[in-house]
Amino acid sequence: MDEAPRTNRTGLAAGFIGAVLLLATLAVVLDLGPFADDDLSAAEFLAQGDEICSQAHDDFLEIQNSAPRTPEDAEAQVEALIKVAEEERNAILDLSAPASLEDGVTEYVKEREKGIATLEDGLAAARDDDAGAYEAAQAELAAQQDDRQKAAQRLGFNECSEPLVDDDELERQAEPPTGG
Repeated sequence: MDEAPRTNRTGLAAGFIGAVLLLATLAVVLDLGPFADDDLSAAEFLAQGDEICSQAHDDFLEIQNSAPRTPEDAEAQVEALIKVAEEERNAILDLSAPASLEDGVTEYVKEREKGIATLEDGLAAARDDDAGAYEAAQAELAAQQDDRQKAAQRLGFNECSEPLVDDDELERQAEPPTGG
């Protein structure tokens, strides 16, 4: 009588462990099962968003600590501001916003992106050594501040898009440059 082939228990155990590890790795990479990102509550989303914005606010203040003296200084300063603004926007988008806040997040990000586009206009002007266009972009950015702040407040943020200066100074900054 022929004997049934013996099963290599060690090989089966190693194969089983390998399959479990592969499935667990896939679950982590694909955010599945117990590894899925939990949706944030509205309060958690707003708190985390305000934390992101508070750090960005501090970074903006540090970058703008001194006025640029040359077109190269202006270029470097605006590049740094764009980087912070984009990081802030991306970090907020990376949060798992609850469905109840999605429209507000979309509106806020849209206003934030307008500001980034205006900063990019200022960067182009600095690179072209066009002081008038640079000043116009700065004024436009200040003029847009109210819309960014209102979108942030409608969403429920307390820190996001808060002006870095008081209302009178913001109004002064929003005045378009005169002359040619």
